[in-house]
Amino acid sequence: TPITSATINGEWATVATRWANHYRAISRANTIIKNLESKEIPITDAAKQKYLAEARFVRAYQYARLIDYFGDVVYYTDVIPLEEAYKTTRTRKEDVLKAVYEDFDYAIEHLPVSYPAADPARATRGAAMAFKCRTALYNGDWALARDAAKMCMELGVYKLYPDFGELFLSKTGKVDEIIYSVPRSVALGVSTNIRAY
Repeated sequence: TPITSATINGEWATVATRWANHYRAISRANTIIKNLESKEIPITDAAKQKYLAEARFVRAYQYARLIDYFGDVVYYTDVIPLEEAYKTTRTRKEDVLKAVYEDFDYAIEHLPVSYPAADPARATRGAAMAFKCRTALYNGDWALARDAAKMCMELGVYKLYPDFGELFLSKTGKVDEIIYSVPRSVALGVSTNIRAY
């Protein structure tokens, strides 16, 4: 009803929930990044780089969505106390976008091309390229979008599924057309598939 009656504002529950959920994910990603960069953690350097890349992928995606919806947004890359959060002002969209591209580039450099079939759905190099491409498209950075899409295609990992009608059936499962997905999970409270093609 708020959509059809054109009464959407910042107090609409959907807008408030979207804002809060994106920042919840950003705060979690920042916490992971800070801990991996500042503490001695008993993991290999390769694992550390991969986890950093996954966290930066998530942060980039969340900020990309926020600037698509809201333009200038509150931007932070550290773990900040609540008092400071209330005083933080918005950052120009252009500056946030630059940081988003930097996070995607880090993810592209450090994420693996694929995972074993038994591994849960995780961000890959192709996913970082695809989301960088999408972000660039949404922001009119045509050359950057072209280059990111070309890199993703040249990985040779993805191809179109032959039957479009079957693609969205649960029996189809993971296919080579799906670049990134978060499957449904009753245990984790995820009731819809999140997919990027």
